[in-house]
Amino acid sequence: MSAFETYMRTSYEPEMEFADGRPMERCVGEAIHSFTQGLVAAELGYREGRGYRTFLAPRVYVSDEPRIRVPDVCAMPVPHQAASILRSPHLVVEVLCPGDIAADMFTKIADYHAAAIPHIWLVDPYARRLFDCAGGRIARPEREALSTPLVGEVDFTGMFAEIEKLSTPASESPRP
Repeated sequence: MSAFETYMRTSYEPEMEFADGRPMERCVGEAIHSFTQGLVAAELGYREGRGYRTFLAPRVYVSDEPRIRVPDVCAMPVPHQAASILRSPHLVVEVLCPGDIAADMFTKIADYHAAAIPHIWLVDPYARRLFDCAGGRIARPEREALSTPLVGEVDFTGMFAEIEKLSTPASESPRP
């Protein structure tokens, strides 16, 4: 059985990616990363009539090599094929971790571009920064908001405020 066949038959906790002929760990499990992932997914949410569904850490097919990436959050236009590996999401969101390596993140962004995923957002909850990786470029928005034609505008101001509360040590937090 090939490494990819083994990957496809295995359930990982947390989910792993598959690239360069082997399963690859992702940066997960850190409280601020997890909290941010939840906030983004909740903000995107699923509401009837929006034209998309939101997924947390799904397997996404990015090439025939094979390469499977697992974005923190993604939005799929409806209708879409129900499958164990999603194809052609409209938006992928990667939440950065302190341990992320720039070269690995650039490789992941290149994979998403190669798969013709039109919208890629990077959220850095530690520096409270956003990056929009569309059209082969990486840009910081002028304000704390990103948008796509399908999902509309997502304002991160409130999310960053919530992350700040989580990041404040208990000794500095006001007591009731």
